Amino acid sequence: MLYTSVMAIPTEISSLLRLYSSKQNSPTVIIQNFSEYLEKYARHYLQEAPELVVFLDNTQAEVINKLKNLEDDMGLVISKDVRGRDIVFVPQFYIDRLAAVYKNILGKPEIPFPAYSELPKTFPSSLLYVVSISSNFDEFVEKEVFSHTNRIADGLVKIEFPNEVPPLVFPNSMSPEKLLFLVLSKVRFFLRKDESRDFIRKRMTAVSPGKDLAVKNFLIQFQTRPEEAQNAMKNGGDTYLLYNYLCSFIKQYLVKKNEKTSEEISLLQSVCVIEYFNNFFKGKIQQDLQRETALKNLSGCFQKSPYYFTMDDICRFTDSRGVPLLGQYQQQDLDAFLREKTTFREGESFAEILVFKDGSGTRYFVLKTKVEALIVRLSDSTRKVVKENITKLWYDQLCAYQNTPAMKNQNSFEILLEEECKKASPVLYGLLTASFISLLAHENFSEKKPTQEFKIFSHGTLVPLSELFMLNRQELLTDVKILLPFWYTIPIISAIVAFFKKPKAPKKVVPEDSGTTKLTINEPSQDKHEKNSRKTDLSYAVSRVEASLVPPNSSLENELKKVLGQWNMSLDAQAKKNLTEDVNSLIRDYMRRVIRTIRGSSFDIDRVRNLARTLTDIPGLQKIKNREALYVYVQLYILRIVKSTIKV
Repeated sequence: MLYTSVMAIPTEISSLLRLYSSKQNSPTVIIQNFSEYLEKYARHYLQEAPELVVFLDNTQAEVINKLKNLEDDMGLVISKDVRGRDIVFVPQFYIDRLAAVYKNILGKPEIPFPAYSELPKTFPSSLLYVVSISSNFDEFVEKEVFSHTNRIADGLVKIEFPNEVPPLVFPNSMSPEKLLFLVLSKVRFFLRKDESRDFIRKRMTAVSPGKDLAVKNFLIQFQTRPEEAQNAMKNGGDTYLLYNYLCSFIKQYLVKKNEKTSEEISLLQSVCVIEYFNNFFKGKIQQDLQRETALKNLSGCFQKSPYYFTMDDICRFTDSRGVPLLGQYQQQDLDAFLREKTTFREGESFAEILVFKDGSGTRYFVLKTKVEALIVRLSDSTRKVVKENITKLWYDQLCAYQNTPAMKNQNSFEILLEEECKKASPVLYGLLTASFISLLAHENFSEKKPTQEFKIFSHGTLVPLSELFMLNRQELLTDVKILLPFWYTIPIISAIVAFFKKPKAPKKVVPEDSGTTKLTINEPSQDKHEKNSRKTDLSYAVSRVEASLVPPNSSLENELKKVLGQWNMSLDAQAKKNLTEDVNSLIRDYMRRVIRTIRGSSFDIDRVRNLARTLTDIPGLQKIKNREALYVYVQLYILRIVKSTIKV
């Protein structure tokens, strides 16, 4: 009853068969006797384990059927003995017996390893995992120690050695880590004898000149601090050579003997296992160094042109010798690297590598530090295509006497540029519309980076496409008009041709009152009306812009004076006056060309800011230090110029 209170009662027939075989101390079980045992066992423990009821009144035939269902899983062999009795071969008998032997060896390393020859030839191969120490030993250690995959649920491991060394067999429940501990214990037991230790120390010292102290410390550590000695093997370095010498000299000592005892065979097996463990860990260290170097090279590849890469591109990265990096590290290493680099870290606003997609959904990886350079590079390569496409489009439209909004309105022109960019360079369009661009622009503005020759971000936003592509709408339209046939530039001829080519507009019907004459439309009066309407719209737009730029308790002139003192801080009164006049003249000259294109519908705070940004970025104004104040002043002065045109 003590057994039942401490341990769970076995109820599976597989466990009961294994238990019965062990009690009988035989791998061969007579099924009739086992059936009787099952019935007695079930009656005895029925109250504690009601599920044992299935074994009551079992016939021998029923037990045989149940055992046949376990043949594949347990490797059972059902047959008849010389007396015609049904018997079953239970290979788990040997597995359990070997497990008990190795449990004893853990405490008494002088006990020799069980001989493989003790296993019967009928032992099922399905329960035997064969490892060749010269071919798949690394695979065995990797799977068993590190990933724990491909393990036999309940079986034996057989390690085969070269040079006629007998194979080593042990239960699969014992991990390679524990196997290493056992074989090291065997060698440690061998070195306990003074003559053996002195012999090995002298041989190791002879092949390691100048390292007497290192050899002495190694042997002391090996014998007195087993865990440190085992960990030292995993770390490599000089320890690798010392382990190699230790195993080599013990093998030389044993190989000379023609007849070997079971203890000496176990020692020889242990030395072979230690050698291959030693080589395995050395190889692992070399692979780790190779992987670290390859991952550093991987980081360097992101610094190279073209700066943006698909997953296929990354998998094809090579080192300086042209050798693929994927292979020097594994796919899981690459996945872990990208996962780390594309993840936001605490305290940082951006990941080291950013990801964006084009219109087709293809993912691209780009270093955060290379985003601006990539935008410049792609904009430069796309500019020519976009310009040619718009030139052709406008040429065809002007030939058909069509004036589109993109020719007259800057906002419409930006929309056209966006459409052409999307078609000409999906990668650039995907990058410009990526979610991180706005955050990057804000960071760029917050950090107050030094002035660059070509700006991507300005005042916390991405500059318009017209600036990225360096395309001026009016200049582009002028260039297109130059390409037109000469008669398009002669007003009379072009008007006549346009009259015949343009579709006729429907006539306006003027309602007539009885007794009155029909009114004739006066063209000059209409032009005057349109002009007045334009001024009214522009006046309304100017008032909205002024409300955005000028505080309620101030005026436009007061703000101009205040901001003027912030950017023009010259102490010389005449020099200050000259600089102010130069800047004002520059703004007036620029606005003289632009003012004719301004309409109430297109004049807003964004338009003023774009014009001011263009002016403050010209080389003549780059030397002024307080650029933010200058930027505000230019906006106010532009507003003043436009406002003055309304009064004219």
